[in-house]
Amino acid sequence: MKQTKLTLLDTSDTIYQNLHSLFTTAIPEATMTGILKIEMPEKIIKRHQILAVKMSKKHKTDPQIITHSMFHGTTYNCYDPITKLEAKAELCEDKECAMCGILRKGNKKRKTKNRWWWRKKSGIWSSNDPAYSLNFSLKRHDQHPYIMFVLDVLSPLPGYALEVFNEAATIPKYLLIFEYNSS
Repeated sequence: MKQTKLTLLDTSDTIYQNLHSLFTTAIPEATMTGILKIEMPEKIIKRHQILAVKMSKKHKTDPQIITHSMFHGTTYNCYDPITKLEAKAELCEDKECAMCGILRKGNKKRKTKNRWWWRKKSGIWSSNDPAYSLNFSLKRHDQHPYIMFVLDVLSPLPGYALEVFNEAATIPKYLLIFEYNSS
């Protein structure tokens, strides 16, 4: 597969129900609009799998032990992520649209914001708590929903929040599209 494939999960799907429950338990003010399953291009999947095997050998453990399901909040510039819920929705070409960039090429370190002036480099952040990642799911359009990715992140140690510096250490698995009313 050369392009990312998006599939809308049915609300009766077990994965949908598990993600929905975990997400709305952490953020009760959120209303899920939809969850998309993401199948990344083969070369991105292959890089992730190679790194998983390499890391598991280094740490003398199974790749599943070092793979953590984490939330990654981000933004979008394209008109409306709801259109991604349609089977053949196109990804936008806006270089500043984090959502479409991640869907197209995976997480890229050069696109991350270095939030601390004293650090020379910034990694790709994720958290096992969607409420923490919500801080990075900033809306740029008042009339549109929020988005958040669920990533598989490779790390020898689990953590509340993880920062990785190898792009192959993350792979998008799901895109959550939701409304959030913090009032």
